[in-house]
Amino acid sequence: MTDNRNEFLRHTLATILYRFEKAVRKTNNQFGNYDAGSGVRSPIEIIHHMFHVMQFSKGMVLGKEFEKDIREDLLFHTETSRFIDELKEIDQLLVQKELGVEQTNRILQGPFSDVLTHIGQLSMLRRMSGDPISKEDFSEAQISKQ
Repeated sequence: MTDNRNEFLRHTLATILYRFEKAVRKTNNQFGNYDAGSGVRSPIEIIHHMFHVMQFSKGMVLGKEFEKDIREDLLFHTETSRFIDELKEIDQLLVQKELGVEQTNRILQGPFSDVLTHIGQLSMLRRMSGDPISKEDFSEAQISKQ
C-alpha cells in the first residue's frame, strides 16, 4: 500500500521542478540578465523571487514566518540551484508532515500557482531572447517525485 501523505502537493512540486528545469536547461548567465524592457523582471530576478515564494511555502508547511534574504549579487546558476534545493527541501517536509485540506488548498492556490506562473514567464522570456524551449505535451511527461 502506498503512502498518500501530501501526494497531490508532492506531485505538484515535482511538476514545478520538471517545468522549471525545462525552462532553464542549457541556458547561460546571459539569459539570466535578459532585458525585455518596460521594467519587466530579468530571468534571474524572477528566479530569486520564486525562491522567496518557496521559502514562504516552507513557512506555511512549518507554521512559521519566513525571513526574506536580500541578495545584491545575483548569479543565474546559483539562484537556479537555490530554487531547486528549496523545492527538494519542501518535498522532504511534505514526506514528514501531513497537511490538512485547507492548508493544502492555500499552498496550491497561493505560492505553488504563483511559481508556475513565473515559470511560464521564464519560458516566454527564453523565446523572446531567441532560444525557445522545445515543444512538449506536459501531460505525457515522465514526472517523478524525489
